[in-house]
Amino acid sequence: MTTSTTMLAGDVEIVRRVLAHIDAGTTDEGESWREPVANYLDPDRFAAEMRLLRSLPSVFVPSAAIPGSGDHVERTAFGVPLFAVRGRDGRARVFRNSCRHRGVALVESAGCSHALVCRYHGWTYRLDGSLSHVPHQDGFPDLDTSGRGLVEVASAEVDGLIVIGGVEPGANADLAALADGTPWRAKLAPASRMFNASTTVRPMNWKVLVEQFLEGYHIRSTHRETFYPVQYDNLNVIETFGPNSRITYPYRSVERLRGRPESSWTVERRVTFLYQLFPNAMIATFPDRVVLVVVDPVDIDHCAVTTYSMAEPAVVDGRGGEPSKAGKLIADGLLEDNEMSAGVQRGLHAGANRFVEFGRHESAIGHFHRALTERLAQ
Repeated sequence: MTTSTTMLAGDVEIVRRVLAHIDAGTTDEGESWREPVANYLDPDRFAAEMRLLRSLPSVFVPSAAIPGSGDHVERTAFGVPLFAVRGRDGRARVFRNSCRHRGVALVESAGCSHALVCRYHGWTYRLDGSLSHVPHQDGFPDLDTSGRGLVEVASAEVDGLIVIGGVEPGANADLAALADGTPWRAKLAPASRMFNASTTVRPMNWKVLVEQFLEGYHIRSTHRETFYPVQYDNLNVIETFGPNSRITYPYRSVERLRGRPESSWTVERRVTFLYQLFPNAMIATFPDRVVLVVVDPVDIDHCAVTTYSMAEPAVVDGRGGEPSKAGKLIADGLLEDNEMSAGVQRGLHAGANRFVEFGRHESAIGHFHRALTERLAQ
């Protein structure tokens, strides 16, 4: 049964539920859902989604992307170029990625600097966004430097994530709504060293890509040589908190806990947790890493996927960068998922179906679509 609470199950309860499902050959079930195909292909629906997404709180980047003063990283969120930078005061801030002179993007890639200097004309900004230097300022007699700092976007740093409050001008989204209970805290906090970040444009609607993370019904058929040998097909624990969800993907090693005292039960290295943070972010915990995936809609047939991979500092430093354990398995599994999602997108254009069918064992997807539909109707 799917729960709806900010108090997610602890290790013992997760193991109990997983072992019960193994014994019964079952999985958590919830409500089924039918999503109209038009909702993936209609330009007007896509435009409405973009207006909504730009007004909602969302995950921007992990804190691990900017660990020290002067560290900065950019991402285009819902079509709006932004960047995050950590100030000398230790605070993370998010700004619109545009110089106040001629609009050139200040940050082109991840880096670290003492100040933010526009490479076009040299306008210079402090790490808090204030304008500190304009070359030949006498050429701008009406310039009020105190009012021409970078344009900040409301943000907060929440247990390892930098969250923004909406990218529409004047947006004042409730940042606490996304951080409700911060149930990912214990899983994300140790992974404080980022070892890889990449952005790729995928040929699929953004919702199709989100869907691929939210069910284990496809493990045997899609991941026969990757995840299926170490995990179970169609066996998940599904929990919801607000519009968000957590899906537990157990490893077969969980059965080694049988016969041990419950007081010794731990899910460490025995499950992958997938946190879907509405609307467009997923945190996945693996034995040697945590991966944050953020999906940005581009158009009805494309989305940009940014992946941040993090691990405990000792893991990264001890291996000189990319942790090798499980890395190929995860990469190969994601390639298989992306291939299936691209096939879904092509099939949506075939005209064979009026709606996409999600069964009771795919209820986390229904929860995602229900949350999106309800907010579009408001």
